[in-house]
Amino acid sequence: MALSGSHDPTAPREFPNYVLDNIYEPSATTSTVTSSAFVRPRSTHIKEKKVSNYRLYITATTACVGGLLYGYDTGFIGSATQMSSFERDFGLNSSNSANIKGTIVATLQAGCFFGTIFMSFFTARYGRLWGMALASLVFNLGAVLQVVPVGDLNLLYAGRAISGVGVGAASMLTPIYLSEVAPRRIRGKLGTAYGFSVFFGIMISYWIDYGTQQTLSPEGHNQWRVPMGLQLVPGALLFIGVLFIKESPRWLIKRGHRDKGLNNLSYIRMTHPEDPELRQEYEDICFSIDEEFRASHGATISEMFLPQNRTRVIIGFIIMVGQQLSGTNALTYYAPLLFTMMGLTGTASSLFATGIYGIVKTVFSMMFLLFLVERAGRRLPLFIGAIAMAATMIVIGIVLASKPPATKASSPSSATIGMIVMVYLFCISYSMSWGPVPSTYVSEIYPNRIREYCVAMGLATQWAFNYCISRLVPIAIQNIGWGTFLLFGVFNILIAIFVFFVIRETSGVALEHMDNLFGTGFLMKPSQWNLHKPVLIGNAEVIEIAESVLDTKNAKGTPSGTCPEQFQR
Repeated sequence: MALSGSHDPTAPREFPNYVLDNIYEPSATTSTVTSSAFVRPRSTHIKEKKVSNYRLYITATTACVGGLLYGYDTGFIGSATQMSSFERDFGLNSSNSANIKGTIVATLQAGCFFGTIFMSFFTARYGRLWGMALASLVFNLGAVLQVVPVGDLNLLYAGRAISGVGVGAASMLTPIYLSEVAPRRIRGKLGTAYGFSVFFGIMISYWIDYGTQQTLSPEGHNQWRVPMGLQLVPGALLFIGVLFIKESPRWLIKRGHRDKGLNNLSYIRMTHPEDPELRQEYEDICFSIDEEFRASHGATISEMFLPQNRTRVIIGFIIMVGQQLSGTNALTYYAPLLFTMMGLTGTASSLFATGIYGIVKTVFSMMFLLFLVERAGRRLPLFIGAIAMAATMIVIGIVLASKPPATKASSPSSATIGMIVMVYLFCISYSMSWGPVPSTYVSEIYPNRIREYCVAMGLATQWAFNYCISRLVPIAIQNIGWGTFLLFGVFNILIAIFVFFVIRETSGVALEHMDNLFGTGFLMKPSQWNLHKPVLIGNAEVIEIAESVLDTKNAKGTPSGTCPEQFQR
């Protein structure tokens, strides 16, 4: 079986019998089929090996430092700006506090927006590893600028914006890299590991804020400077880690370095280059990239707007907007403020409750990663999570409206405790659905050739709406109060409806076969409404994927020696 490095993408593709035995029964020893992304060169006679090994996990762990960097930087700032020492040093008072705090938080998102766009072009040309190294250096430059100023808001804003460029670049690169190095059977697990690393970074930042508030004197500057300075740790770890991992095999193959791509794939899988299963995976990647180049006539970013890709671009856009409109970042950035609004008195109490929030988020995202991600798939967690988040937000809004906390209560009321419980239930729901799943989903549904551009667009959308949320939440709390939670509840109901009618199940489907999963346009056919089982489409013909068997089947059956009509393109 010849490697695809010498394959002419314009010529018909030849497959031995073992490749085609799941599609139709050929009568000759070798069959010729016109190239189609729907044909999956995968043998059912080759026994699949264990896919996990220490190199794969070291690679994934290193990449996930990008998530740790993202989580820490977005988590610490809300609590740090609540500290009395920070408010004193930067001149915050009751008249300007909401605006300044919103601006400090939002400048990071503004940088992230531009970081994702810039990195989509940079990584397409120079690769994933150079991109991660550059992201870490830019992030650390911004972190240094944040630590230096005392009372200089302009320098602080500049540092936050520059760090945001690094965070945005890392948030775009890490899910792509993980999806490209992960075997399809554990792609969801490694993608969700990125979400876990974000939550872990948030949790660490909350407890560092709480620790510095409790142990360091508010008379000096270190109470808020220590959390800001510790941003440098994940930034440095990411740069050092990049030196010890391999470039993405899919990116190398796409750039024409097919021998090196095969070697990197072999290294990450800890398998000999001549191993049959490794050769299958390599052939899948090469074949898919050949097809995409042949069909697109050398187009690049314009491919996002081709009919066969447009649906996925729109879906990716909406799913990232939905993640922001769920209300999670209102809690992530302003948890101490919101806990105070619900009736918790004192900075220490609100920071402690925020720390518990971080623990809940991390623990349940880990449970989802270890036990549910590959079993539950993508659709089911997204649908149930949206319904649960809607319920908790609506309950908080109703309780806050009907039983507002007393102004100077000595202890939390039962209504306050109930609202805090709802916040934690929201956190559990988000951590097992809309937290880890969207980044995995948008990194796996696009064609290899334009994946970095599509993911960058989705993440740029996320950061743009993240910016809006971070700016508007303090204003909304001041003006509509409990109505803020009801608004998020309505948004969650809408995204649950979107999931049911639009989001396809992608768990276990090879990246090279996403074209057929989205073959029905924006809305799914009723036969695809199953919340768990993947269903591929061939020329509008439904082909269901039973259990974990994800190879393409001929749904109707075809006489021996003929090619099914849906594959004749």
